[in-house]
Amino acid sequence: MLRRLLIGLSTLMILILGVVGMKALKDMREPPQRQVLDNPGPVVRVVNVEPRKVPLSVAGFGTVRAKHEWSVTPEVSGPIVGLSPHLRAGLHVKRGELLFEVDPRPFRLAVERIEARLVQHEKEIVVLQQQRKNHVETLELVRSNLSISEEDLRRDEALVRKGTISPRERDRRQQERNEALRAVQSIENLLALNGPRIEQAEAAIEVSRAELEEAKLKLSKTRLLAPADGQLVQTTLDLGEFVTAGREVATLHGTDAVEIPIAVPMDELRWLPTLSPDRFSPAANSTPVLNDLLPTATIHWQSGQRDYVWRGKVVRWEAGLDARTRTLTLVVEVPRPWDSFRPGEHPALQPGMFCRVEISAGSQPNAVVIPRTALHDGNSVYLVTDGRLARRQVEVLRFLRDQAILSAGLQPGDRLVVSPLSAPVIGMKLRPLEAQPVAPAISDTQDTVARQEER
Repeated sequence: MLRRLLIGLSTLMILILGVVGMKALKDMREPPQRQVLDNPGPVVRVVNVEPRKVPLSVAGFGTVRAKHEWSVTPEVSGPIVGLSPHLRAGLHVKRGELLFEVDPRPFRLAVERIEARLVQHEKEIVVLQQQRKNHVETLELVRSNLSISEEDLRRDEALVRKGTISPRERDRRQQERNEALRAVQSIENLLALNGPRIEQAEAAIEVSRAELEEAKLKLSKTRLLAPADGQLVQTTLDLGEFVTAGREVATLHGTDAVEIPIAVPMDELRWLPTLSPDRFSPAANSTPVLNDLLPTATIHWQSGQRDYVWRGKVVRWEAGLDARTRTLTLVVEVPRPWDSFRPGEHPALQPGMFCRVEISAGSQPNAVVIPRTALHDGNSVYLVTDGRLARRQVEVLRFLRDQAILSAGLQPGDRLVVSPLSAPVIGMKLRPLEAQPVAPAISDTQDTVARQEER
């Protein structure tokens, strides 16, 4: 019993000493010093505003087509006796090069037959002219005989009245006079018929000459020549094949130029003030002064990771608006598209390629290009001024892809915030991080064109 009491007292003393010791230690502790932390603000990316001359463009997409396309169609029928080795799909031909030849023998015989008929008519005229000459000489002779007969008849009638000769003798003179008159009338009738016969022969000569020209023309059509430099798209001809006049046997695309039609919204045309009908008419006549006023264009074709570039010019717009999209179709022409062809390095611009076309629309001086995401509420941006957030109204000239081009509102040296802000508060502190200035997207195009031209 005593032992249990001692154990309990010992335990109680230990607890009391522990509590007293803890209180003493607590009273000896000094309170920590309070510190006020300064919030430096979020980190944002900023770019220094640098106004510059910004090139503008109107962009669109279109499929390349040949400016000139010919349907190779024979004008005469017959078997093929000559065929160019270049008359195969994909091969190129030169202007005036023989494509194929139809058997010319039937057409040559037709020419010879008409030439012989023409000679026959010419000789017939010679004969008729000689006959007319003979008839004229004979007419003079018979008229002279008629005059003599009439003089003799008058003399015999006087003698009959005097009773010198018998009436029978006078009747004989009358018969001679009638026969002379009949001879004159016969020759006059022959002369009257001779003129129309000569005219008929001359008309036959004119007809034969026309037929001869037609026959020679058909003979020349047996050789079909390439109308211009071009590339054969398709052909169905082979040596010995019979062709029919008017049936298409091949298609030829001209290689002097290609066209790219692109659909442009009507409101985009305000960036192309030089487009007007009075510009297009001289362009068709190749007038250098006015033709230079037409907008230039840059054509891009992507193949894998490579971008191939050509230069062209807007030459016209197609009639009417697209009823579905309400857009106007501009036609961009690229001259001599095969001049850029270098095997393994640069392709030729060929029909069927789907390309991006950027039409030059001049430039805007003292413009600022910013990311489209840096624009807020349509016409304001955030700036860092003295380490704090500020907001400013700007004037947007136009949008270009994922960028916005500003014409006013920012000054050189302004620090534009280009990173997103979750909860912006004007005047809040920011930690700016310098970023690369934004370059206009079209400048990449011009650099590519310059590199292509240098190569």
